[in-house]
Amino acid sequence: MVWFILASCSALLSAAAAIIQKKVLLRAHALEFSFLVSLIIMVLSMYVPLTMDITAIPQSTLLIILGKSVLGGLAFLLVMMALERNQISSVLPLLGLTPAVTACVSFLATGEVLTGWEWIGIGLVVAGTYLLERRPAGNSFSFLSVPRLPTSHYYIIGALGLFAVSSVADKLLVTGYKTDPRVVLVYQHIVYCVIFGVLLRVRRIPARLVLQKGREHLPFLVAISALTIAYRFTQLEATKDAPVALVLAVKRTSILYASLLGGKLFSDDRLGVKVAGASLIVASGFVILRNVS
Repeated sequence: MVWFILASCSALLSAAAAIIQKKVLLRAHALEFSFLVSLIIMVLSMYVPLTMDITAIPQSTLLIILGKSVLGGLAFLLVMMALERNQISSVLPLLGLTPAVTACVSFLATGEVLTGWEWIGIGLVVAGTYLLERRPAGNSFSFLSVPRLPTSHYYIIGALGLFAVSSVADKLLVTGYKTDPRVVLVYQHIVYCVIFGVLLRVRRIPARLVLQKGREHLPFLVAISALTIAYRFTQLEATKDAPVALVLAVKRTSILYASLLGGKLFSDDRLGVKVAGASLIVASGFVILRNVS
């Protein structure tokens, strides 16, 4: 059950980070924000090379870390782009689909099979996500109505696939290759910073201007960075002892916390319905735990 505690801590930390992210993104662009957060995280992560040899890993392991970090970085940017353009209680719920997508990818990649109860739990995640995203048909509330997603929500859909592949790679690294999560994270943060820096260069956004904006939000950026390191580390640690889809299912309970508190802070609409849907996602964690020792 240690993995469940770690995954739950990751959920709380992730929710706190998401709320502060939304606050900063009200006045900052997603790409600039992603670069600044990645830069601070990279700096904070530099204690790892001082305490252990991060180069003492096989080349094949390093290539997996770099590849999965590219996918994770792009997924993070897509989520920030969606969060910049939409209400927090509308964007985050779509991430509730991550465990189901990851379970499918994990099965295809590693043969990791979930039980019937675990699939029921993931089904609740999907149902909760549907309830969070659906809209009333006209003036009536029809359960047959199909949610119509804003264009920017497709950023989240793209992120789902990238997160799923990246998460399965995390599982392979920390269990199959026995890689220390701290080593994975320090390389990951370096890759993130490089990716976002290159994209800023491509868009011809001056680094001086980005850093100037960063000073305006520095306390929030530092808080987000510390929370991000913490929730990524606890997620990796939890992945050591449980199927990756189950860890993500529990972690995604962050949707409830962020939707409720963030929705109130930013005056989101339909907050009651969204919280009801998010509650289904939280309930899924208890169903998943029914047959997990």
